[in-house]
Amino acid sequence: MKTPPSRDEIEISIFGPGIGEAIVIHMGDNEWLVVDSCIDRITRNPITIKYLKDLNVNISSSVKLFIVTHWHDDHIRGASTILEECEGALFACSGAIGSPEFIQFCLSSRGALMESSGLDEFNDILEILSSRTNDGRMESRGPQWAIADRKLLHLPKKGRCFNVEVHALSPSDAAMTLALREIGQMMPKAGTPKRRVISQTPNHASVALWVIIEDLNILLGSDLENHPPNNLGWKAVLLSQNRPAGRALVVKVPHHGSSDAYNRAMWDQMVFSDPIALLTPFASGVKPLPSTADIGRIRKHASRIYCTGQPLGWHSPRRDPSVERTIRETVRTRRLIHGRMGHVRLRFRAGEGLKNPKIELFEGAYAVG
Repeated sequence: MKTPPSRDEIEISIFGPGIGEAIVIHMGDNEWLVVDSCIDRITRNPITIKYLKDLNVNISSSVKLFIVTHWHDDHIRGASTILEECEGALFACSGAIGSPEFIQFCLSSRGALMESSGLDEFNDILEILSSRTNDGRMESRGPQWAIADRKLLHLPKKGRCFNVEVHALSPSDAAMTLALREIGQMMPKAGTPKRRVISQTPNHASVALWVIIEDLNILLGSDLENHPPNNLGWKAVLLSQNRPAGRALVVKVPHHGSSDAYNRAMWDQMVFSDPIALLTPFASGVKPLPSTADIGRIRKHASRIYCTGQPLGWHSPRRDPSVERTIRETVRTRRLIHGRMGHVRLRFRAGEGLKNPKIELFEGAYAVG
């Protein structure tokens, strides 16, 4: 597991279900892309940092781009720790987060709202970026705001093994408008009691990504959902005239394979027949994902399906009532720990074609039968 990829190998690693999910991609030449943050439930640290250090990667210089697809806790928690390590990386996140309204919301909310790990993470990210500039202004260093049809990274092939491009497929203009409306409703008002930040229930502001590494196309679906209007979610992506051409061989299935993220046209138009489908389960809810029906839908398009862990769900063990009452009075939230998070790793070697990568499964990850 600790053997690093060679200079001319492409690696796609996906981790979960810790507290969140994370993806790392070796783009050749010891250059890496990191997408989202996932906290190891045992060590309580971002799994990305541990994995790259185990491979003896110089994180400060080798990570070229770090992307947070949206600000839900299961994608952003631990992101500031990753960014602090990735000193030379560009940082990108959803353009909905980058609006002046959201920045104002972050700056005005400390002390006005009850605890929110996502909000705290983003505040810490802004402080890190500001500290890396000569003039102390955040706009001098980033973030880079990801919106539909924007190229986030281009590493030309000259002097490198591969040509690399990373494109944002979402959020659409309409999704940005909805996100700004929600942010406005969350803004604290003078004289009102502290309240919690309510997470955006629809994932319309999520950043789906299209990664090109030479002849390999990778579709990372984030938590983007399938909404009825044509200007939101996957329908907006499919109708775009400016999204990259081609079909993906590897697809990270959006939103844990749930029905609200399924769009048949996405599979038919953007993905090769019988691709490699990667899944992370949502194992902390009452209704864990993916369900048997979810797997059935995916199987219509892919026979090679790999999941980082079992969707076991959150089932509290039976305890004495007095013990259960004490726990409720002592802690605000609980998570059932099912062991270490799983890891699916694909490695493609240049010159050997893209059809038969080396596929490795670690820590409970499995091929869906």
